[in-house]
Amino acid sequence: MTFLPTGCAPPDLAELDTFWTNARHSLTDVLLSDTYEVRWIGLDDETTRQVIELIQSGDKTGTFTLPWIVERTGQPEPAVGAPIILVDFDGHPQLLVRLTGIEEVPFGKITAAHTAIDGTPVRALEVWKPLHTSYWNSMLAPHGLVVTDEMPVWVETFDLHYDPAKR
Repeated sequence: MTFLPTGCAPPDLAELDTFWTNARHSLTDVLLSDTYEVRWIGLDDETTRQVIELIQSGDKTGTFTLPWIVERTGQPEPAVGAPIILVDFDGHPQLLVRLTGIEEVPFGKITAAHTAIDGTPVRALEVWKPLHTSYWNSMLAPHGLVVTDEMPVWVETFDLHYDPAKR
C-alpha cells in the first residue's frame, strides 16, 4: 500500500483493483502499466473534494511532491508515465491521472510558472508558498525536518485519464 498522510482513510484494496480494472477497460487507446500508485491530494475532506473538482475541470494539471518525504516513507519515486489513482478523504478512488513531467526545483526557486499547474485558488505565489510551507512542515516534523529554500520539490504535471463520473 502506498504511504498516505495521517487523516486519510486507507483505501480498500478490492475497491482500488475494481477501479483500476474499470479504468483499463475504459482506456483502450492508452497503454497503462500493470501497476499503479495511490495518492491523496488535499489537507482534509473539504480541500480534497475541491482538489478533485479542480482536476476534473482541467484547472489543476499537476502537483508537488517532496523527495524528503518519499525517501523517509518508502513511497515509490514518481516516474513519467506512472498511473496514479487519486482517492478522496474516505479512501475511495476518484480519478486516474498519469504523470507527464517531473522537474526538481529548490523550494526557494519555485515561481509562478511552476505554480501555474495548481488550482486557481492557490496558484498565486503569495498563497501557494505559505500554504505549502505549513502543510509540508507538518509532514516533515516527525522526521525532524522543516521547509527550507534549498529543500528539493518535484513539480509534477499530469493528464486526467479516467473519471468514472464522466463515463
